[in-house]
Parts: sequence; structure tokens; C-alpha cells
Amino acid sequence: MTTETMNDQRQFESDFTRLAEAGGPLAELRREAYERFVELGWPTTRGEAYRYTDCRPIAEADLQLAASAAEVPMDVLRPHLLDGVPCHRLVFVNGIFDETLSDIGTIPDGVTVMRLAEAITEQPDMVTRHIGTTIDWKIDAFDALNTAFIEDGLMMHVPAGVHLEHPVHVLHVTRSGDKPIVSHPRTLIVVENGGRATCVETCCGLGDDPCLVNPVTEIVAGDDVHVDHYRIVREGEKTWHIGGFGLIQGNRSNVNSCCMALDGEIIRNGMTGTLDGTEGMANLRGLAVVDGSRHVDNFLRVNHMKPECDSREYFKHILTDKGSAAFTGRIYVEEDAQKTDAVQTNMNLLLSENAKVRTRPQLEIFADDVKCTHGATIGRLDEQAMFYLHARGIGKEAAKSLLTFAFANEVIEDIELLPLRRMMESLLLERLPHGDLLRSMGGVD
Repeated sequence: MTTETMNDQRQFESDFTRLAEAGGPLAELRREAYERFVELGWPTTRGEAYRYTDCRPIAEADLQLAASAAEVPMDVLRPHLLDGVPCHRLVFVNGIFDETLSDIGTIPDGVTVMRLAEAITEQPDMVTRHIGTTIDWKIDAFDALNTAFIEDGLMMHVPAGVHLEHPVHVLHVTRSGDKPIVSHPRTLIVVENGGRATCVETCCGLGDDPCLVNPVTEIVAGDDVHVDHYRIVREGEKTWHIGGFGLIQGNRSNVNSCCMALDGEIIRNGMTGTLDGTEGMANLRGLAVVDGSRHVDNFLRVNHMKPECDSREYFKHILTDKGSAAFTGRIYVEEDAQKTDAVQTNMNLLLSENAKVRTRPQLEIFADDVKCTHGATIGRLDEQAMFYLHARGIGKEAAKSLLTFAFANEVIEDIELLPLRRMMESLLLERLPHGDLLRSMGGVD
């Protein structure tokens, strides 16, 4: 490790010292994670995990935790809310809880939906038992940095046999200012045997000054559990969003997680799913729309540790202008994980000559009775389909938009939460030429 790399870590020392002095049940975990972050240093393109994501701008920024929450009017937040469905809403601005914008509502008996900061004090056994168990923060510097600064976020616990009727919506709002700020939101979702829950995370940015959003979400799913999880990334123009996600699930559990990346200078979505029970299903999906000179990197690993489990990874990128994207997906099958059925697909649509994409599907299999496949495609719009639409009186730009919408909608249409699905359809149509025409043609339900 070079002296220059070590100097880059000193910007966090005063913030970490303040947090360390507070003590508490997570003090030792924070200390170990901070020491590991300093040891690892900022990731470089020499390492496999960040080969296609240049973190030098992040390392060179003088990042600091926000001292106080910035003011955000509800009208500004409203376009990010879920219409037409009751939900339990928690809002954090620059990493700080905003009670005036939040509306947790009435929580069913036995269910926990609260700030992580409160849970650390009120339910320390629950938090310490699960936090940090689904991700390997010892190998990823950003996960280590988040773990070192665990302070607040969402704590969600659904006890055995309970179906949480309304979704939980946590919004992480970043309002940039004169100095580059960093936030480390942490979400911990624990759903016990037979439980069911839905969680939506929205990361949205206000302002175009540099800042880093470094969220980590963990889902611990027991037996016979169903969890739907969504992360929507709509950051500011100069925001670096480095997101982590970890999942561990038990017998006969079904977990769906989808990351939809729309805005931000650099967006990295690291996901690790571990099937640690039999007959489980992990369904990890993603959609990214990459324009300008923005960069999106999806980095996945799915671990099949027990027999008779299925997994599906389905990620799509739409690239225009000088946008770039990368996909790395590894399916790991343990020796005892016989009858594994795993499918990984990465599809990329290039709409300009200057857009770039790199894709690396990988298999690591130690069992012999499995069905594991992976595939990746990089291409442009189908010329025959374009000709067909032209022949029916649809102009060139409208035809391109129609085919692009159809390409993206294969991910969007699987969103079970109807208000969120309609929101994503509308956001996509707003970005496409003649989107209003497509809407009038029935592009949106």
C-alpha cells in the first residue's frame, strides 16, 4: 500500500473518532471495519472487482459526513413517492433522519419498522446477530467503509408467520452543497419463517455538486419466506453511488431484488446472494439507462450452498451518447448443492456509436448434477423490426423509442408493486423521444 493511498483515508478519521467515542453494541464491528478499510485502501482498476470502475475521483474528493440535514420541501420529494398505495415511509436527508417528511404509520403488532439508530439501542441482540452476515466487508472497501460508519438507516423485522400488508419505503435524499458530502445508509431486513414483506429503497439526489452515496442493504430470509425488494437510483448529476446488497435465505424461500439505475455520474451495484437452504429461489434483476458520459457497473455473485435451489439473474443496459456499462456475474455452486438450476442473462442495447459495454458472465461449479447457463448479448435495434414499424407509418425516432421501451419493459413488467411499475414506465417514457405518443398508443397500462 502506498503512502498516497494511506493519506486518502485520513479524511474520515475525525468523523470515525466521534462515532467510536459513542461506543455501543456495534463499536467493535465498526472499529474492525474501519481498520480493514484503511488496510484495503480505495479500490483500483487493477483489482477484479473494480476493473471497469475508476474510483480515483472519489478518492481524491475531500468527503465529509453532513453535519446536519438539509431542508427538503415535501413538494420536491413528491415525485419519488408511491402513489395509490399506503406505505410505511422513512426519509433520510444526507444520511440524517427527517421526521417531518417521514410517515411510518401504524405498524402491526410484533413487526419492527424503525430507524436503525433506535434499533441499535432498543433491539441490540437482533441487530448484532444479523448485521454484516450477508456481505463480506473484509474484501470490499466500500462495504467496509459503510460498516465502519453504521449509524442510521432502516431496521425492518417481520416475525414468523406475519405478512406485512403495506410496503416499506425508505428514501435516501442527498442535497449537495459547497463541500462534497458522503452518506452511508444501512438497511437491515429480517423476515422470519413464513413471513412476507416488500421494501422499496429510493436514492435520489438534489443538486449537481460532487457527493458519495454508499448504501448497503442486507436481507436475512428464513424458511418459507417471500420478500420483494427494489432499489431505485435517481441521483444528482455529479453523485457517485456505490451500492452494496447482501442476501441469505433459508428453505423454500423466495426473494426478488431489482435495482433500477437511472441517474448518477457513477453507479455501482454490488449484489451477493447466498442460498443456504433447500428449494429456495433467488431472483436478482436490474435495468440501467446510461446516457451522457455516465457509467454503470453491476457486479453479482450468487452462491448455491444447498441442493435443489434455483436462481435467476437478469440484467439489461440501455446505452446512448458516451455512456458505458459493465456487468460481472458469477454463479458459484458448492459441491453438495446438487440439482441446482441457475440462469444468468445480461442483455445490452447500444443506441450510439460511442457507447461501450463490457460483460463477464462466469460459472464456478463443484457439483455434477446441475443446470447452469449464462448468456450475454450486445447489439443494436433490430433492423427488420424497424422496417416493419416504418411500413405501418411510424416515424424513425418513434420506432426506436417503441423498440427501446419494449426492451426495457421486460424487466419493468415483473415489478409486482403496481404503483412502482407505473412510475418506472413513466420515467422511461419521459426519456424517450415521442414518449407521449407511445403512451397514447398504449405503451403503459
